[in-house]
Amino acid sequence: MANTQVKYFFHRHKRLLITLCSCALAIALICIVAVKSAEIARDEDYLQTTNPSNITFVMPVKDGVVIKDFSNTALKYNSTLKQWEAHKAVDIKGADNADVYACYAGEILSIENDYLKGTVVTIKHSNSLQTVYASLDENVNVEVGDKVNAGDIIGKVSTSAKGESNDGAHLHFEVLLDGVKTDPNLYLENSNK
Repeated sequence: MANTQVKYFFHRHKRLLITLCSCALAIALICIVAVKSAEIARDEDYLQTTNPSNITFVMPVKDGVVIKDFSNTALKYNSTLKQWEAHKAVDIKGADNADVYACYAGEILSIENDYLKGTVVTIKHSNSLQTVYASLDENVNVEVGDKVNAGDIIGKVSTSAKGESNDGAHLHFEVLLDGVKTDPNLYLENSNK
């Protein structure tokens, strides 16, 4: 008799039981995704707070002044685009037509023209590092494949970055470690910041 009651209960409440099982499965999947996202965020936070290779860069603009600092999670206001956004770079203002220097030895990986970032030079370094120099004058001093040393002139600051034109002539400087944008302050010489 008890067996019949159980069958009757399952038959009568089949839809409810399927819904409950589906909800339990969905909650389990959400928990798995949340845990994985936390692990990824923790790894990215690690990259944002440590310099695993203990490399020190020379300042890419001599006597430059940081006008907008790196921000991974706190939003910064972009007065040109009139929006709040993460700023995963350091913007450095220099004298008019100031030279921009390679901050560390490497090879010119690419030279591109991007509407929002302007003229962009990317240098590939050892240790899975890349540095990105944006808002350069279109007449750069290097070509793809060139080897550069720290302190070599690669171009000049300009207003080519239309996405930050209200900031005037400056260098938009990014550092990537294993393809992840990382705080350039971790690498720049303390005495020049």
